[in-house]
Amino acid sequence: MADPPRRNIDATTLRGLAHPLRVQLYDALVTYGPATATMLAGRFGESTGSTSYHLRQLAKHGFVEEDPFRGAGRERYWRAYPGGAQLDGYELTDGGSGEAARLVVGELHRTQSARLEHWLAAGYLHVPREWGRASVDTTAHLRLRAGELAELGAELTAVLDAWRERVRDRDADPEAGTRIVEVQLHTFPVAAEDVP
Repeated sequence: MADPPRRNIDATTLRGLAHPLRVQLYDALVTYGPATATMLAGRFGESTGSTSYHLRQLAKHGFVEEDPFRGAGRERYWRAYPGGAQLDGYELTDGGSGEAARLVVGELHRTQSARLEHWLAAGYLHVPREWGRASVDTTAHLRLRAGELAELGAELTAVLDAWRERVRDRDADPEAGTRIVEVQLHTFPVAAEDVP
């Protein structure tokens, strides 16, 4: 069964995410999978009360939900909304929405960059050689039109979506030979002053 469609983040739902800890909680659930407020509190050095409050706010705005397959009684597991979310910064330029969008995108990029920096600094030393050799660090510079850039982005996203569907029911389990693998893909036009 495929994930539901991605949710578009509008000015109202953006307010539910525009807090550094909420972005970190959401990112952790997307990256590492379901967790309890207590588990997340330990990860981020916060109180369980704080993480519980922020998880409820994320749920209120549709970013996370209770995981119906985990937890019992008072042990409540949370998971990121299965379809994911997307934000169009150009739609959120009025009032405080633009600043909130910059906060969210900036915080997400900081967490992604931190994971990449950790890998580049020494992460490869902590995995078997086959995992290190299977990783990719590549850059390409293409001369594209705006429509071609959009087409490239759609094709790359389709590849990632196909792989996401292919492995959707797997848990990260080193004993079974699986790990969480992060794919960071950046496509953007280079600033005009950088173009020869």
